[in-house]
Amino acid sequence: MKKVLNYLKLRSKEKERQRVLDNFYTKQMKNGKTTRADILDKIALSLAALLFLVIFLNRFLENFILSLFLSVTIGIVSIIYLNKYRMKLREKKIEEIKREYKKKLEEEKVLLPDEDIEDYIISRYYEKKSELRKSINFLNKDKIYKLYLLFIVFFIMSYFSPYPTYYKIMAIVSFLLATIIGSYNITEYIRKKYNNDLHKRDIDI
Repeated sequence: MKKVLNYLKLRSKEKERQRVLDNFYTKQMKNGKTTRADILDKIALSLAALLFLVIFLNRFLENFILSLFLSVTIGIVSIIYLNKYRMKLREKKIEEIKREYKKKLEEEKVLLPDEDIEDYIISRYYEKKSELRKSINFLNKDKIYKLYLLFIVFFIMSYFSPYPTYYKIMAIVSFLLATIIGSYNITEYIRKKYNNDLHKRDIDI
């Protein structure tokens, strides 16, 4: 069981590493666009091309089912070949980005010649992610948990105290404060994550 868990953890780390690298390279090649956004653009373009092809073929064949079948077949074959071609171009571009990035960092004395550039990209990503989390300091998690704990305590005490209304009000106030602060921290994290992206286009993670 332990071996299985270790294997799953290793696979999860490898997938996370690849996701981070893919996102970084995509942003360098696509003017800051994320991998997810790039995939959505490709899907939208493919659907638009499929619709155009169906309409075009149906105009000549006057058979919607046949036009749809031919369009889907042509689309699948085209996507397979285009994807192979695109992957080759992407691999070449990635190697070019790695060379340029490594050269730049070596010149700036940030990276040693024998250091792996992708390891550096990953480490910088997690450093910036950690910095981003620390920057959300309106109130830390510990204080939010304490406010929720106070809510529970006040709520329970309201059933045993001669002043139940007072404790219920305090419970509601504690709950609202904890929820508002927690929501603020989450929205700030999301805002800073996208405004101060973890993967900048200018070859600076």
